[in-house]
Amino acid sequence: MTITSACAHDTATTLLDDAAGPPYSVRDSVDQFGGLEFDYDPFRSPAALAEKSSLVVTGTIDRVQEGRVQIVPKNENAAGVSTIVLVLRDAKEVLGSVDDGNDGFVYIELPNPGQQEPGAYSDGLRTGSDVVAYLLPASDGAPAEGVDIAIADPVAGRPDGQALYVPTAPQALILQHQDEAVVWPLIGEKRDGRIEDTLPGGKLIAP
Repeated sequence: MTITSACAHDTATTLLDDAAGPPYSVRDSVDQFGGLEFDYDPFRSPAALAEKSSLVVTGTIDRVQEGRVQIVPKNENAAGVSTIVLVLRDAKEVLGSVDDGNDGFVYIELPNPGQQEPGAYSDGLRTGSDVVAYLLPASDGAPAEGVDIAIADPVAGRPDGQALYVPTAPQALILQHQDEAVVWPLIGEKRDGRIEDTLPGGKLIAP
């Protein structure tokens, strides 16, 4: 099912206008989250990744905007750690369904290495790029016993009432700009092929 969009962009949004930016380079997407390290057991197929996801969607990058801020409630002197939110338009549900009242966009919380402004992602997360995303609901970020980190404003990063998601795993966010290589930006991998082959039932996946 297609998720129909019918809302204006928020004023805090940075629009990633392909026509206004430099020519796209796959290297920008591969290097976008450089420096991140993940300790995870890689999935061997898109189907295996789908089994652990509550929502799988295809869509198009619309914009990147400011996300939530992680804090340490017991240490007021600790600097907050910001995230970004990748916003998809023209989304279609492949597995699962979005919440009732969805505004037509899908909001995906991502790490923000280097604590950059959303505009710093305009090259690697180029507007108009096709996306496949395997998702889980984002944590509400409420303080919990035994957990040092919380979220300063759990409902930030998207309009009121809209759901926020996170990638199921580092392999769970895939993009392709036009006819360029398929990229897994969180892990800095690329492969020749079609992004459709990263959907459940396909065989294209990066470790």
